[in-house]
Amino acid sequence: MKQRFLADNALGQFLDWLTHYGVLHGPTRTAEGVDAFGPVQTESDLCLDYRRTLIPPKKYLLPPRQTILNYTTAAGYTLPDRPAPQQVLFGVHSCDLQGIAYLDRVFLGDRPDQLYRRYRNALTLVGLSCEPDPFCFCASSEKAPRNADLFLQRLEHGFIVSAETTRGKGMLAGLEPLLTEIEAIPPPPVESRMMIRLRNAAERGSTFPDSPLWENFAARCLSCGACSVCCPTCYCFDVLEHGALDGMTAERLREWDNCLFRAHGEVAGGHNFRPTRRERFLYRYLHKYLGFGALAGVPACVGCGRCRVVCPVAIDLTELFAEGDDVCA
Repeated sequence: MKQRFLADNALGQFLDWLTHYGVLHGPTRTAEGVDAFGPVQTESDLCLDYRRTLIPPKKYLLPPRQTILNYTTAAGYTLPDRPAPQQVLFGVHSCDLQGIAYLDRVFLGDRPDQLYRRYRNALTLVGLSCEPDPFCFCASSEKAPRNADLFLQRLEHGFIVSAETTRGKGMLAGLEPLLTEIEAIPPPPVESRMMIRLRNAAERGSTFPDSPLWENFAARCLSCGACSVCCPTCYCFDVLEHGALDGMTAERLREWDNCLFRAHGEVAGGHNFRPTRRERFLYRYLHKYLGFGALAGVPACVGCGRCRVVCPVAIDLTELFAEGDDVCA
C-alpha cells in the first residue's frame, strides 16, 4: 500500500512549515521533568517519546480561567471581542484527540458555545502515534482519530503522514515537497480489553451498586481533585461575576471546577446534593463512564491513564471493571 512518508531528517522543515498555520505548540519537558504541551521553537524543544502530558490539551479550548462575557451599562452583556490565537498543536496522541472529539460533542452540539467554537476553529491538530504503557488503555494506539487534521504514524526513520479532515487534506497538498512514497502497511488497531469492558458496562448502564470499592475509595480519597484536573474530558466549570469598582462594568468568568470538591454540589441556602465522598465518587463514575445529559451512554473516558498516574493514594476506578461481569447491575 502506497503511503506518504516523512523522513526523520525532514521533521525540522515540517515543523517550520506548520508555523504557517499558527503558533506551534507540542509536547515538551520542563526543567522539573514534567511533560507538558507548550510553545515549540525548534525540533529540539520536542519530547516525541512522551507517554502523556500532565495537563491534557483541553487547556487550549477551555482555559482554566476565562472571561466569557463583558458587561457595561450601555451595551449589557457581550462576548469578548478578542479573537482566538491561531495555533498548531503537534504530537497529540490518539487518546487526547478522542478527548477533544468528546468536548466537541459537548460544546458544539445543539447549542454551540461561541467561545469554544472560536478557539476550536483556530486550533490545528497534528496527531502522533504512541507506545502504550501499563497505565493507559485507549481504544486503539494506532488508528488516526477523524478529528486529526494530520496524523503521523511512527515508523523506523520517519512517519507515515495521513490527512483526516478537509483542512488536513489541504495541508497535505502543500506538504508534498517534503514527502516521499513508500510501500507500508500501518500496524493494525490494538483494542484494549479494559476499554471493551468499560464500553460494555456503559451499554448496560452498570453502576456496581454493591461493590465494596465505593467505601474503599471514599476512605482513601484526599479530595485533591487531581484526577479531574488532568482528565481530557472533564469540563465542569464554575461561573463567577466580577463587578468593577466603578459600578458600571463587570466581567463574567468561568473557571475549572471539580466534582470531587465538597463545594461542587452546594447551592444557595447551604444544601449540598452530594455531601459525602462516596456520593461524589459515584457521581464521577456516572459522568465519566456512563455519560451525562445528551451524551448519556457515551463513555467520556478515553483511556489515557492520567488519573491512575496522578492519584496520590493510588485510587483506580478501573478496578470496578476488573471485578468482572458478574457484579454488574
